[in-house]
Amino acid sequence: MPYPQFQGNINMSKSQQWPCACYGRSYQWEPGPPTAAPVQPTRPNRGDPAPAFSLPDLSGKRVHLADFRGSQTLVLFWNPGCGFCQRMLDDLKVWEANPPAGAPKLLVVSTGSIETNQALGLRSPVLLDENMSVGNTFGANGTPMAVLVDAQGKIASEVAAGAPTLWVILPTPVCKRPHMSRPANG
Repeated sequence: MPYPQFQGNINMSKSQQWPCACYGRSYQWEPGPPTAAPVQPTRPNRGDPAPAFSLPDLSGKRVHLADFRGSQTLVLFWNPGCGFCQRMLDDLKVWEANPPAGAPKLLVVSTGSIETNQALGLRSPVLLDENMSVGNTFGANGTPMAVLVDAQGKIASEVAAGAPTLWVILPTPVCKRPHMSRPANG
C-alpha cells in the first residue's frame, strides 16, 4: 500500500517535534499548499457483505469468515492485555459454556501471542490478528468490540464497543446477570 502523499517541508529542528512510530524519529510538519482530504476507510453498514478475511487460529490453521456461513456469528475483536477485555472474560466463558438457544457462534479475532490467547481458556475459535487489520476493516478501532454477522455473511449490527454494548447486540438474552441482560426497552 503506498504511503499517503503530503505537501510541505520536514523541519528537523528539536522544537515542536512529534515521534514517528514507524521509524522512531521525530519530525515537525510545516504546512504546504492545501491538498485533498485523506480518504477515510469505509466500514460496512448493516446489510452489507461482511469483509472477507482469513487468519491463523491458535494451532496455525487458516480460518475464513466464510467458514461460518449458515450460522449467525459474533465476531469479537479482542486484546488479551486489555483491562476491559479481562473484565468481561468470565462472563464470556459463562456465555460460551451455556449459550442461550439461538445464540450466534463466537469467533474471537485477537492480538497477542498464541500462548497468551491459549491461557484465556476460551472454547471458541481464536484467530490471531496482531495488527488488528481485520478489526479495522469492520470499523473496530479498539477492544473489546464486536459485530454480528448473519447466516448469509452480511453485517447484522453496528460495531459494539465495550462489554455492556456488546451483550446488547446479541439477538437473544445473554444470561440472568443484570449487567449482561438486555435493557427493558431493547
